[in-house]
Amino acid sequence: DAEGRFTFVSEELLERTDVACEALLGFGFGDDSPLSVELHELTQLQKAQAERVPFRHITFDVRGADGTMHHMRINGEPALDGGDFVGWRGVGSDVTAAVVAERRIGELARFDTLTGLPNRHHFLELLERQLQRARQGDRSFALFFIDLDRFKWVNDNLGHAAGDQLLRTVTRRLLRLLREGDVLARLGGDEFVVVAETLCDGDTLSKIASRLVAAAAEPMTIDGQRVQVSASIGVGVYPHDGADGDTLLRAADHAMYQAKAAGKNTFAFHTRELSQRARHHFSLEGDLRLAAEHGQLVLHYQPQVNAMTGEIVGMEALLRWRHPEHGLLMPASFIELAEESGLIVGLGRWALNQACAQLAAWRAMGLEPPPCAVNVSRRQLEDESLVDDVRSALAQHALEPRLLRVEVTENLLMADTMTSQVVLEALKELGVELSLDDFGTGHSSLAYLKRFPISELKIDRSFVMGLPDSVEDVAITRAVVAMAHSLGLKVVAEGVETPAQHQMLRLMGCDELQGHLFGRPTDALELETLLSVGRDAPPAANVA
Repeated sequence: DAEGRFTFVSEELLERTDVACEALLGFGFGDDSPLSVELHELTQLQKAQAERVPFRHITFDVRGADGTMHHMRINGEPALDGGDFVGWRGVGSDVTAAVVAERRIGELARFDTLTGLPNRHHFLELLERQLQRARQGDRSFALFFIDLDRFKWVNDNLGHAAGDQLLRTVTRRLLRLLREGDVLARLGGDEFVVVAETLCDGDTLSKIASRLVAAAAEPMTIDGQRVQVSASIGVGVYPHDGADGDTLLRAADHAMYQAKAAGKNTFAFHTRELSQRARHHFSLEGDLRLAAEHGQLVLHYQPQVNAMTGEIVGMEALLRWRHPEHGLLMPASFIELAEESGLIVGLGRWALNQACAQLAAWRAMGLEPPPCAVNVSRRQLEDESLVDDVRSALAQHALEPRLLRVEVTENLLMADTMTSQVVLEALKELGVELSLDDFGTGHSSLAYLKRFPISELKIDRSFVMGLPDSVEDVAITRAVVAMAHSLGLKVVAEGVETPAQHQMLRLMGCDELQGHLFGRPTDALELETLLSVGRDAPPAANVA
């Protein structure tokens, strides 16, 4: 009615949920109402009530007959009786599953699923708060960058499960050393970081670093086998070694590499001189500027298969660098450097043109290649010339837009949503499909899944790795698949390595799969062989 109280609810509500109509009838959203609504939702509703205009997507909570909380979402249009405003008529739905999934994914975007520690994204937020407190109080603090030595040996020789157990054990040991106000986070892999509010004199920092080194070096037993690793730790101090988060992290990172160079199982303080790693990066940047000109860049292609039939239905183009001294380099070795130096736009444009040229070459041979996904960087996405680059590459090689997919990560979408939306909408108008990569590792949100013209969602490999044994990963993956399908999106799972993962994902209804089980990233010639003999991926037993 005009006061915002429910006066009629379809009996179908109880049929579809366990919420009775009586739970809503006569109630609005006031302080004494059993219906709970967020403040921003209430403000929107009150504005619509005052202006007698439609309202959209108001989400509120109501308890079902068994006490379970349900999340409902309603829309309303003004209702008139003989020209007099009498309230609103509209429709609503139970969005509990979607809201729960979004909230859980939000948690996963902030915390590491293996250790429960803040992940890189959340740590950077915590570090920024620490910096603000330090500036306001004119205080210093220390940052310890921890990298485990011999962790790769444990993974390679004892398996990933043993590696996971080792990381959890080290996490517990480090947490025992922290005091109130200290922060421990996992940046990824075997990298941890500690922020400690402490007297930043050399003796105090040395004692803290020594205790961290000793804790990591304590022997442990994994699957009946005695295992011992060590830690190399770099120490950076605010504000001496950096007045902002990025600078301070780099300082501690450089110091950590000095500790490794000194023999590992030790710590080092940051110095103003370039560390060995910094000098290496400086040299690498110079080489990278000439890589395309010298024909050192190459694309490898990894097939994507239909989850039910195993047919190759897509592929992803992955950049590689054949360095004359360091051999074949993976993107992790140079993409961050390319981002920092501004070379990433040129590399991205080269990869786009090369992928289109290869698709055209396969078609000229009489093959029918599936669509190819090409990754774009933040700088490309922020530049509207990306649309012209795509249009030009398609025209130059006489390709239909359906053969090209542009792949972005969710973190990129949040960098500049206005520009991102304009660019992605323009690409969609060209007929190019848009794929969202690494879903679940950033700012996972249903809002931008609706807002951006995305047609494909790729579940990050970190969730697939735990299948089928991890109850949590199974639940999250199933929720993501259901959520994506409800929004009309195709779902691709990355990092599929075992038949058990394949079977689980197929049962969940995942559309396409990508991973070593179906083919490692390979050069164009090897993929050409697959396409020429048929579009079925190699059986898992034949994959090295």
